[in-house]
Amino acid sequence: MSTIFIVGSSSGIGKATAKLFAEKGWTVIATMRSPEKETELTSYENVFIYPLDVTKPEVIENTVSEVLGKYDVDVLFNNAGYGMKSRFEDMTEEAMQRSLNTNLLGMIRVTQKFIPYFKAKKSGMILTTTSLAGEMGLVLDGIYAADKWAVTGVCEMLYHELYPFGIQVKTIVPGVVKTGFKMEMSEMPGFDNLIKNQTEMLMPDMDDLELPEEVAQDIYHAVTDKDSDRMCYVTGKITKELYQKRQELGDEEFRKYIRSSLMKNK
Repeated sequence: MSTIFIVGSSSGIGKATAKLFAEKGWTVIATMRSPEKETELTSYENVFIYPLDVTKPEVIENTVSEVLGKYDVDVLFNNAGYGMKSRFEDMTEEAMQRSLNTNLLGMIRVTQKFIPYFKAKKSGMILTTTSLAGEMGLVLDGIYAADKWAVTGVCEMLYHELYPFGIQVKTIVPGVVKTGFKMEMSEMPGFDNLIKNQTEMLMPDMDDLELPEEVAQDIYHAVTDKDSDRMCYVTGKITKELYQKRQELGDEEFRKYIRSSLMKNK
């Protein structure tokens, strides 16, 4: 039986992934900041819940050490996240620190703890949820854009660096998913038209958003895919269309295409 260690299992994509892998017969290590509040995953005999806050190195050290002492982990799935929407000039120091600490440094901290373990066993997979915001610049993403582009860069670097040791590195790239994930938002006068057009581009049908369970299926495919050289798995119809369009147009023409979409009605 294979084992997956999931960071951020309390809701949304993380919880849906924990359920799916458990139902597929995997041993699931489901981690979250407040495990005492979890009531749903506790019903699975092959799901084991542990505390993990990616902003606290000592908690990461304790939990990862305990888990790796008990289980033969095959896959690390980095899925913790924090989001914000703000004009760039309005971002607060607190919000920037929280975003970087969770989305980028948190992912790095956990991944560092698993690399020596995977190197020793000469196998393993590091799978990380990035974002469409890590593939294209989206209006008002602020420091979130920096986080996600950086995470994508770290994963691509590790894809090469860890290959000689038998370790696969992959990314899941979702767009807008119907979850409880909330973006903190500030007042943004003068951006109504941009926000409206970007929303229409990313979410043309609010009743047809991708579900966490659909992303979980893509995650299961990424983990079990026999193509060990593939890194990026894009999820969702709109996200796939935009990702493909950037590949077809090239960076410069794609930026012009997005700008024209955002500036319509002006």
